[in-house]
Amino acid sequence: MTRSVRRQDADVPSSLARSTAVRGAALMTAVASSLALVVIGPRHSPLSVVLVAVSTGACGFVAVFEGRSPCLGIRPIAAAITLVFTVAVVVPPRSSNDLWSYTMYGRAVSVHSESPYERVPADFPSDPFLSRVSPVWRHRASLFGPAFVGFASVGTSLAGDSALANRLFFQLAAAAAAAVVLVIVWRRTRSPAALTWLGLQPAFGALAINGGHIDVLIGLGILSAALLAARHRGALAGLVIGVVALMKLTALLALVGVVLWGWRRRDSRLVTRAVVATAACVALGYAAVLNSAVRALHGADRTVTSASVWNPIAEALVGHDAGRGLAHPLAPNPTLTVLFYASFALVGAVAVLVGWRAAQSHRPEPVVGGTTASYTMAANYTYPWYSSWALPVFTNARPSKLGWIVWLQAALMAAAQMWPLHPTGAVPDTIVRAALDYLAPMLLLIAFVVIGLQGNGDADDVPAVDFA
Repeated sequence: MTRSVRRQDADVPSSLARSTAVRGAALMTAVASSLALVVIGPRHSPLSVVLVAVSTGACGFVAVFEGRSPCLGIRPIAAAITLVFTVAVVVPPRSSNDLWSYTMYGRAVSVHSESPYERVPADFPSDPFLSRVSPVWRHRASLFGPAFVGFASVGTSLAGDSALANRLFFQLAAAAAAAVVLVIVWRRTRSPAALTWLGLQPAFGALAINGGHIDVLIGLGILSAALLAARHRGALAGLVIGVVALMKLTALLALVGVVLWGWRRRDSRLVTRAVVATAACVALGYAAVLNSAVRALHGADRTVTSASVWNPIAEALVGHDAGRGLAHPLAPNPTLTVLFYASFALVGAVAVLVGWRAAQSHRPEPVVGGTTASYTMAANYTYPWYSSWALPVFTNARPSKLGWIVWLQAALMAAAQMWPLHPTGAVPDTIVRAALDYLAPMLLLIAFVVIGLQGNGDADDVPAVDFA
């Protein structure tokens, strides 16, 4: 009798999870918290951290149980994602001013006929958008590649002096890229759980789109390259990687994944074509601006972000909130420079270690995801929307453990970014700050490496999309 009662009690949570009403409530909770995050959530507030936690928890709940036994169907989940995307576009960016930096870099070309690698936004004091750019970015040349500068210049040329048109250009571009990613995910998996896992993840579905971040475009390119590699179209895969690397050079980590996968499968043709196509694309793209772009990259500050694994080290060595609170963060700082190059080396080591083990998979997606996510895991400068590079290739009805780590890290980075900037000295503030800024990044990196070295298996193996 006692065992029977215990068995019945254990079945209660499972039966509740299988309930359509319970899952529907969780879905509505995920949507409501994401909407609140982009509509009323302060940039730095415990309220925003709570909203990230609730949205992430509800999204994960629906994704897990829909992956095990689907009952909601595609329509309510598609409607939920559409609502979040729509509101994220309608509302002005709340968590980041990056979109206005994009605008100024584009207007440097389209309005002022200058190179954003040689001139900084502050060089155009009469431009109506300068005041919208974060102060630290007003004195920094573009760190983005020529492909994105071209994209931004076309958009700002079309938008003119309208603030609404300029922000909608970048927000709609991010939303369109996210929608295409989800269409590809649906064609690969036919899984509402997979759509939920990615589309309602707050860093991807709300924050990245609301901020108009180009990282969603990069994620679409990396996903496309992985799928092309799976069809042994090395030249096309390399070309796509080259294009997104001309937006952000960190996209070259996807090429590392393709090369490792092809190498382990002894597909020298795939490897050679991918490398040559990527190299040719990047070389041609940077040919006209190489010297000025290199100077801009060399002159960038080496600030460590709050959710980086390097944050505790920078805080101990540099102080000033790990360098973020320096009066002149763009001024050369030898310690931060050393940490930058150390993080560069760590990212490369993690990418090769995890990628080499994941390359045993029958498909390239786990490998590309592992090498690309190594940046968000090990870099000194990382933000939650950077997870948009790797999350699409990890998306599946039942994602791998490595995918779950990247998914969780995206939410924790968002929470760390939104916690109040200045310590209060109160016990709750100290505990939360230590957990988000110090403990969580280190534990996630360790878990990423340990699970990556154990091998991803073929958990992410799904039929490739037909591009024909």
